[in-house]
Amino acid sequence: MAANKLRKSALSRDKIVNAAFKLAMKDPLNALSMRKIATVLKVTPMAIYKYFEDKNELTAAVIDKVMLESRLVPDDIDPKDWQQWLRTSFLRMWDAYASAPNMIQYMTHATSFGPAVLRWQNETLGVLINAGLTPKQALTAHAALSELATGSNILIPVREQGIETVFPSIWQAIKKGTVPDMEDISNAQSTVEAYPWLLMCGQAMMEDMHDSRRAFTNEMDLILNTLTHQISDNKKQLKKSRKQ
Repeated sequence: MAANKLRKSALSRDKIVNAAFKLAMKDPLNALSMRKIATVLKVTPMAIYKYFEDKNELTAAVIDKVMLESRLVPDDIDPKDWQQWLRTSFLRMWDAYASAPNMIQYMTHATSFGPAVLRWQNETLGVLINAGLTPKQALTAHAALSELATGSNILIPVREQGIETVFPSIWQAIKKGTVPDMEDISNAQSTVEAYPWLLMCGQAMMEDMHDSRRAFTNEMDLILNTLTHQISDNKKQLKKSRKQ
């Protein structure tokens, strides 16, 4: 009896979140079960409901834990240096996903977010708007960078296997300069004639396949460069409208 009371009294929000996080790393879908978390903590499911209204609130808390520990808001960087601020923030997001890949599946079941995620979203939008984007453009840019970080991590297993494993016929074709063995291709030509742009980019593709983080950085820089041009265009438009 005394031991049971000790277990119950030792329960806390942090312990529940930590247990849920560990389960999410092993089995993200089943980690949503309050009963399974309760079993791990050796308490009744009702004990957890004293700290969290439902599994959605617990999911938000787990995501918040990961994002808070990842320091997505780079407080050490001046927001006026918006490119460096964004590059640092989203690289930290990428690293967070890479270190806990199952969190992506866990996040797909989230119906709300906690204060750490909301603060990061708010700060990111502020940086983009203060840099010169419209609110709509800032929201689109935020979504594009977030989805890029997520999608890049989903593709890490493919990159790790290597294109030679996932797409062996295409890999061999690129190396040998022959046509990939595809049923829907008739009257085969040489790969040089059929896929000139693929071959031209082949070396870069091989480099990115072996370094997912660098590939993400290069992709992100393309978006940031586009935003730079958009900000410049916005300033020109604003200056023009003021003259009128």
